[in-house]
Amino acid sequence: MADFKKTELTLEERAFETAKILLQKYQNPNDLKLEENANLDDSYTILITLLYTEELAEEEQLAILSIIDEMKLLDGNR
Repeated sequence: MADFKKTELTLEERAFETAKILLQKYQNPNDLKLEENANLDDSYTILITLLYTEELAEEEQLAILSIIDEMKLLDGNR
């Protein structure tokens, strides 16, 4: 089981790591690419795509939703 627990990582780092783990696990029929220098928007796009195109485990869904919620909070504070 993948470890999606929050640690000392930034939001951008967590989004990248979560996207990377999920891209390795799922078939990736959309041919999504994640570069090492990907920004938050790149990771977010991949996470949203996977959320809507794959049957993710509950833990995986919650990890993505946590990142989305945190991004909404950041957008609200801008």
